Amino acid sequence: KVLRGGKLVLNLYSKLVLRLPGIFHFLSGSSVETNVTTHIALTQDSPGDLKLVIKDCSNLLGGFSVNLQKG
Repeated sequence: KVLRGGKLVLNLYSKLVLRLPGIFHFLSGSSVETNVTTHIALTQDSPGDLKLVIKDCSNLLGGFSVNLQKG
């Protein structure tokens, strides 16, 4: 059962910056940024057994951008 209470929203921001040696050095400094937002809930199957679950999987990816180094 879903526990009563306020609405919970999980917002994760991440940034991956590439640092590559050798022939892929031209990509070094490029980055990918993502923003993931979803509604979550606390559930309890049995006493003392709390779980965090995703309520809505349809809109997980809020947006992303790719930044390539010049040149």
